[in-house]
Amino acid sequence: MPPSAPTATWRRVCEEYCSRLIEDLEQQVESEVESRVTAAIGARLHAALADSAGECRRVVAEELNQAVRRLRQAADSDELYAVLLDVTTPFCEQAAVFSIHERVARAERIRRSAEVHDGENGAASLPAFEFPVSQAAAFSTAIDTRDPVIAMSTPAEVSGQLVSLFGHRPDERVCLFPLHGGGESTALLYAAGELHAPLLELLSEVAGLQLRSWSVSGSAPATTTAVQSESRLADALVSISGSFAKSAEPENTSPAAPALPAAPRQHTEWWNLSREEQQMHLAAQRFARVKVAEMRLGKPDALRSGRKERNIYASLQPQIDPAREKFRERHMTTPTMVDYLHLELVRSLADDDAILLGPNYPGPLV
Repeated sequence: MPPSAPTATWRRVCEEYCSRLIEDLEQQVESEVESRVTAAIGARLHAALADSAGECRRVVAEELNQAVRRLRQAADSDELYAVLLDVTTPFCEQAAVFSIHERVARAERIRRSAEVHDGENGAASLPAFEFPVSQAAAFSTAIDTRDPVIAMSTPAEVSGQLVSLFGHRPDERVCLFPLHGGGESTALLYAAGELHAPLLELLSEVAGLQLRSWSVSGSAPATTTAVQSESRLADALVSISGSFAKSAEPENTSPAAPALPAAPRQHTEWWNLSREEQQMHLAAQRFARVKVAEMRLGKPDALRSGRKERNIYASLQPQIDPAREKFRERHMTTPTMVDYLHLELVRSLADDDAILLGPNYPGPLV
């Protein structure tokens, strides 16, 4: 007997309702599965990225540690330049090391990318070349300020020889990192292409410390331990040698009443300073470098005259005295502060010979 009309309608309604329930349930299941899978993949990805980042930091730290060790163990400047070019390979595509002497830059080591040369060894097969730094504004700025310089790769900035040698594009940027040897002769690292400037600056500073240690000792020792290097760097940051400060003051042979000893300033190693004190020291260093660079660039004739007469202070007193007063007001506010301005005057203007500052130079502020 066929079902009545109300029964057929009821069955159709139930089927449609069950169909919608099943469809909604499938969507909820799919959404829940997708959400859980996404969360699981995200957690795994986050863990993998964290592991990868940690491994990358470990690898970079090991490379830097090995690079610093090799730089400190260089036996002479020629080996130092070769090592510097080699250890910077992971951090820049193209590089060159220049020695600077009497305002002339001479290429000591060169490394070019595979796209530029056809398989030859850039460091060995290319002939050495040199040019006056006056022909390359970026070189001149880096040498005069002793700070890293970012420049456009144009002939006016880096010389036409380098533009041709490295195949620079007109819009390409390059970085120059000076190596401070402590005297007139110094060196410079030239980096181009994809590069990591902070790491290159760090390695250049280490190479410069090695050059400076040879300049001070008068020889190139075969090895220098990392502990000795860190000790010298810490002393330069937070203390002034008594003999170094004394050399800048004129001798007084006339008898006089003994002066009361001044209260000694607190001596604290760099790693024992608080973060705030370290920032204060770094700010004082930047102030000193900027002020002395302004003197070098703004009064080159007066500086040359002062060096020749062995009385730089007399030639640059209108610039030195205001800088000393500003340094005293802004930075001599903590017991651990060092007269970085005095250190920079001796290093940059007097080539590490405090006697050249002259008999009337008042000496360090502390």
